[in-house]
Amino acid sequence: MVAVPSASPRSSAVPSRPLRRDAELNRARILTAARELFVERGIDVGVEEIARRAGVGMGTLYRRFPNKDALIEAILWTTVDDIRELAVEVAATEPPASALHCFLVRVLLADPCHGVFLSRRLWIGRTAERMVTEVVPQVAAMLAAAQRAGTVRTDVVLADLLVLMRSLRLVMDITERVAPGSWRRSLDIILAGFRPDSRNAELPVPPPAFAMLAGAGEASPSIG
Repeated sequence: MVAVPSASPRSSAVPSRPLRRDAELNRARILTAARELFVERGIDVGVEEIARRAGVGMGTLYRRFPNKDALIEAILWTTVDDIRELAVEVAATEPPASALHCFLVRVLLADPCHGVFLSRRLWIGRTAERMVTEVVPQVAAMLAAAQRAGTVRTDVVLADLLVLMRSLRLVMDITERVAPGSWRRSLDIILAGFRPDSRNAELPVPPPAFAMLAGAGEASPSIG
């Protein structure tokens, strides 16, 4: 499991003071390089390779991010921002009956790096708190609206959506090179089971606790 630093994430995720223009550019290059390499090579890629891809020295990287945990935390911090803004936009522009479906598709398409984190046990500490307080209520509202509109069965819960997202990310990883876009078929099949008219009987297994699922996933190697 990744050991996220106990200090406030603003020490690395969000600079406490405005950076000089060159320092801000270097920070952006490092984050971009890290996101690209996490998608291409996985989260175990070394910080030396990230610095090389960003075109900066190791000293510059460590001035911006004291360790790899801080770099991951900064990406997670922006991921929360991205998903929250997307949820707000979709809820405001899409009808309740289709907003949840639209949101799920757009999250999966928005940034390949999001998928790197969806199935890994990295959502702990302050970034997890932000996800729970800033994103989960938005998604819960879309789910409730879809249920009121009659497009999602009433026994679907947030934990079901989390399982759906993680499962589809794995499908995307497996099929994207050989059958790009085929994950949409999987999404439609799963969502068909979410519709009220698919309900022939009570679900035989109760849903797991959302909090328990949020901490589950592929075990991450120790990094630093």
